Amino acid sequence: MSTFSRKPSSRCLWRNRQQNVGSLGFDPGRPLFWSLDFNVNPMCSVIGQRMESTVSVFEEIVLPNSNTWEACEEFRRRTGKWLGLGRPVGLDVYGDASGDSRRSSADWTDWQIVREFLGRHADLYRSQLRVPGQNPPVKARVNAVNALLCNFRQERRLLIDSGCKELIRDLERVTWKSDAHGNFLADLDKSDPFRTHVSDALGYFVVREFPLRQPGGERSEFLF
Repeated sequence: MSTFSRKPSSRCLWRNRQQNVGSLGFDPGRPLFWSLDFNVNPMCSVIGQRMESTVSVFEEIVLPNSNTWEACEEFRRRTGKWLGLGRPVGLDVYGDASGDSRRSSADWTDWQIVREFLGRHADLYRSQLRVPGQNPPVKARVNAVNALLCNFRQERRLLIDSGCKELIRDLERVTWKSDAHGNFLADLDKSDPFRTHVSDALGYFVVREFPLRQPGGERSEFLF
């Protein structure tokens, strides 16, 4: 989840899309990550891998008018090509902490559904949930994603497969909400109901694994 400046003075911009987007593939020697946003329309998540300090996102799941049950089954379908290699695939799961209070059915919260799914497929996924007790501020997620896309050293450590079209659109189009005077507010513009959700999903993973620490930690070049 990120918002981007259109100012020509910025040194490192997402409009250099070719430096962050390409053709990516699954490395069977590394675990997967799956990160979810529990919006209903669309229900969104991203699948990728971490290589030390670099992140590759090679699948997005964007399901209109859907639910967490269907997202889990679609995840199983998407990852089927990487299964059956003789042992379960390592899987770290991230996402919206409020999913433990939201219910996708009368009896199950979103995270209960995910846990049930992973338990049912323990022969396929060696999984662990890495979900905090509460979500960090929106700006923390935005800044963490921006720092991976391009930090002040001009390092680009977030790579996105060209097939993740909705995630790319989010990163190009999502902006901060502004007031009547044009002042930016501390929340994202969600006037387009289809935008922000898949980049939110990515942001939950990134801020958990690559939080910006100050002072002394890596600082983002602010791109908005």
